[in-house]
Amino acid sequence: WSSDVCSSDLIEDLAAELIRKIEAGDIGNEQGKMPSERELLAIYPVSRYTLRQALNKLSKMGWIYQMQGRGSYIRFQSNQKPTVEQGDLGFNEDLTRGEKNIRTVKASKRLVKAADALFLPSHKQFAKDQHFIEVQRFRTLDNKPYLIERSYYIPEIVGEISETMMDGSMFQALAEEKQLTVAFIDKFIQSKPLTKEQAAFFHLEEGMPALIVRDDSYLRNGELLAFSMIHYDYRMATLYMHKKIIL
Repeated sequence: WSSDVCSSDLIEDLAAELIRKIEAGDIGNEQGKMPSERELLAIYPVSRYTLRQALNKLSKMGWIYQMQGRGSYIRFQSNQKPTVEQGDLGFNEDLTRGEKNIRTVKASKRLVKAADALFLPSHKQFAKDQHFIEVQRFRTLDNKPYLIERSYYIPEIVGEISETMMDGSMFQALAEEKQLTVAFIDKFIQSKPLTKEQAAFFHLEEGMPALIVRDDSYLRNGELLAFSMIHYDYRMATLYMHKKIIL
């Protein structure tokens, strides 16, 4: 790290070094929180401006996300290196909120161990005896079958989940009743064949495709609040995404 190198080159070099550390798992704590600016400056002999520009570059590339007053957190990375900065991501439920009626027609909850969960979050490991509150909901959009949701909530964070909370927006209820605000969500999109139970709800044939969203939801402090898998009726779900190309 030579002081003779121009600032822009230093920013690029530092960003590349931090990415290598992230890929190797050599930086960040168990919650994915990056070292503080002071700690990073003690490791890398650069100016605070250079460090902040490098962290900002990582944020735009999708390697980390930054929380004002709390620091930077590592985002889960797929096998492919990120090439775009991704913005909001949502479905009809978001696009039409307030205009159309999304209703829970069937819901259930139970306490399960991590070993019995049907899936787990993308980059956080739990002990096999860790408990989750599993919530399954069947929901309609304007009285038409729309989605099947299975979510796992961290009981040490959310506490008890009431029947009333399962009727509407879970995140809104958690914010209003428990002052738990979701600040960041990682979403993963895929498609898989419907099971017999799922197909029956959507009035489709077993084995037909469903649009599936896997998401991990985080609080402002970077703690994982919940992780979910949602099956949408492909005939009704509309995916939208804003992308900014990083040159």
